[in-house]
Amino acid sequence: MSEKLIELFPKPLLTDLIAGRWLPVIGAGLSRNAINTTEKELPMWDELGRIFSGELQDYSYTNPIDAISAYEHEYGRPKLIEKLTEALLIHECRPGDAHKAFCKIPFDLVCTTNFDFLLERQYEITPRSCTPLIDEDQLSIGIRSTSVALLKFHGDLNHPKRMVATEKDYDRFLDQFPLLATFVSNLLITRTAVLIGYSLDDPDFRQLWQVINDRLGSSRRVAYVILVGAKPADIARFDRRGVKVINLPGQKNRYGQILAEAFTEIGEYWRDNVIPASQIKDERSLQQLSLPRSAQTRLCFFSIPLKLQSIYRERIFPIVIEAGFIPMTADDVVTPGENWMAKIEAIIERSNLLVVDASTQSTKFELKLAQTKLEENRVLVIVDKSDQLQSELLKVQTVVRADASDFENSIFIGKIRDWFMDAANRFSNSLIDEPSRLLAVKEYRAAVISAISILEIFFREKVLITADVGRRPLQMRQMIEIAMQNGQLGNISSKEVFHWVDIRNQAVHTQKQVTKIEAEKIIKGILSILKTNEWPKKW
Repeated sequence: MSEKLIELFPKPLLTDLIAGRWLPVIGAGLSRNAINTTEKELPMWDELGRIFSGELQDYSYTNPIDAISAYEHEYGRPKLIEKLTEALLIHECRPGDAHKAFCKIPFDLVCTTNFDFLLERQYEITPRSCTPLIDEDQLSIGIRSTSVALLKFHGDLNHPKRMVATEKDYDRFLDQFPLLATFVSNLLITRTAVLIGYSLDDPDFRQLWQVINDRLGSSRRVAYVILVGAKPADIARFDRRGVKVINLPGQKNRYGQILAEAFTEIGEYWRDNVIPASQIKDERSLQQLSLPRSAQTRLCFFSIPLKLQSIYRERIFPIVIEAGFIPMTADDVVTPGENWMAKIEAIIERSNLLVVDASTQSTKFELKLAQTKLEENRVLVIVDKSDQLQSELLKVQTVVRADASDFENSIFIGKIRDWFMDAANRFSNSLIDEPSRLLAVKEYRAAVISAISILEIFFREKVLITADVGRRPLQMRQMIEIAMQNGQLGNISSKEVFHWVDIRNQAVHTQKQVTKIEAEKIIKGILSILKTNEWPKKW
């Protein structure tokens, strides 16, 4: 089996990833992997300089910056912008596989020295809101949690005065944009820079690194650069400048493909590990989120505005529990660094059902995200009457409400109840079979967690019907004792069931491994209890 690329990334760097402390810095090397609709090739840095040099009379070429500076001096800034637009194939290129994979990683902030718009275009396709930060007066403006801030360190072709392209631009950068330099310096105090698409000959890298060293000196964090097939001499040169190299194996003619593979693995690693590294407020949600991503859970994620959370918890959550699912919101999970996008993606991927109150921009965005990850019959959208026309365009089940007072409307509540009961009927067999499936693939810990969850559903539906407990909630141990008194455990003792629950609790809270023998015994015992009681019938 070939080594995964993610295994080449140092553990402390991966810890920073989960904590939301990466600062990806994108250079020109990534743009060279764009899809080019012409026969021309995107020029390397030296080639770009020679393009400008070729249009100057009586000019002896020395380096790209000098050639670009001489071109501007001779023909003016507008012509420089036009020539850069033409030479960099701005209108002829579109995002490639490396861009697609990178933009799926849920970063909240990305920095780039590129003039092009490939990242913005790919974020629009992904889809994800992207807010380019060009001018210093934008730095104090708040950005939605669902949006990525794209800090264009050297401006772009739509902002000619802000671009850093000539010798004069580079020399005057710190004096002209002190707030921007301070902003980046502050980021690098708390975040780890990960450079992508840079070489040591790149003036953007040199200028960026000068800002970092001038502002932070020895206080800066260790930075990393991702290279493909780098030679020992290149690695040593980066190392002398305090930049650690992550050298991905492969030929440089596969640079874009290898980067795409690495970005995909980075995104998967983040989504796999952000939940285990988080604090889960609700015990039932914790049990379900302890399952591997491949397991089917009973989670129903509610994407709802904060102002409506209390009424959903009071009026809707009991319906969800009655149907055998576990309701949760994003506020039930506290992730390291509180990267909202990483948290939302991870929760949606682990959820069986999703309910979206599409009354805010944030929840509408989460609906778009969910539609790329969940089947249509797993999503319920609740819309205001004023949004009814929009709801007709969606391919998912919708329930329309007049206003917030509709939560007292029996017809409105009845439609939601019907949807959950239908979902329970549709997914009952797969949920009941899930422990056995996990056992077969040797996921013993997950199999036990899943099996005990099913036993809890049985207790809450079958046992509580026969018990005079009113509306007060019962703990698992109390339900086991009632089931024992009712003869609903068959020939299995309550002591043995208590032991099963203890094994599950240790698996959830201590990551203790479960043996094959333990898992087989627990699943066999639980299926025996269900068969004895001829359950489930309603499902």
